[in-house]
Amino acid sequence: MTNSAPVDPVDDDNPELTDADIARMRPAREVMSPAVYARLTGASEVALVLSAETIQAFADEGEDWRERMAETLTEAARKKHAA
Repeated sequence: MTNSAPVDPVDDDNPELTDADIARMRPAREVMSPAVYARLTGASEVALVLSAETIQAFADEGEDWRERMAETLTEAARKKHAA
């Protein structure tokens, strides 16, 4: 015979987040060490030697130029791999 008690939808071990909880949240990349974040996201930090002209072309479009450059390189890698 099984012992099946009704399940309470409110679990004290896993309460709903409050607005205050949500306001205190920060992105994982801000609270984890760079090494742990990289391992979890699959990102790797590398050093590249790029021409000033290449960097300036991305930097002229905004402060997020590093992310956009990484996205461009990722897309180029996908296209190369697909060819």
